[in-house]
Amino acid sequence: MGSIEIILMSALPVTELRVALPVAILQYHFSPLYALFLSVLGNLFPIAIVFFFMPPLLRFAEKHIPVLHRIIDNYLRSLERKHQSKYHKYGAFFLFLFVAVAFPGTGAWTGSVLAVLFGIKPKASIPAIAGGVILAGLIVLILTTGYANLY
Repeated sequence: MGSIEIILMSALPVTELRVALPVAILQYHFSPLYALFLSVLGNLFPIAIVFFFMPPLLRFAEKHIPVLHRIIDNYLRSLERKHQSKYHKYGAFFLFLFVAVAFPGTGAWTGSVLAVLFGIKPKASIPAIAGGVILAGLIVLILTTGYANLY
């Protein structure tokens, strides 16, 4: 049962693999490679969810729930303004770096939302985001196993 919990925890926007990977190793005592595999797998789900559901959801909200659309649009536009200059400077590589940095708010969910907002084609953005997820997983793995070896 722990494997499913780690995959689900990795897919959640707040925890992502930054929490799930250490939990898999330190609480469930999974091997580091298995923990990395489960965490990366779970953290890749949001990419498909955002790319598939976000555009139709925004169109639906715009047409049928204008108040919700304004709230979502205001949030997304502020996110877009915050990161737009970096995207224009670095392109899809920005998404890779953005997702790879293991800080709160820089994971696969936000990277996927930014890709949709900036109109980056899935062919360019999905590999960049997936690569960022893998690098983030390796960073968290190194930090977690280093911490675990201290005790």
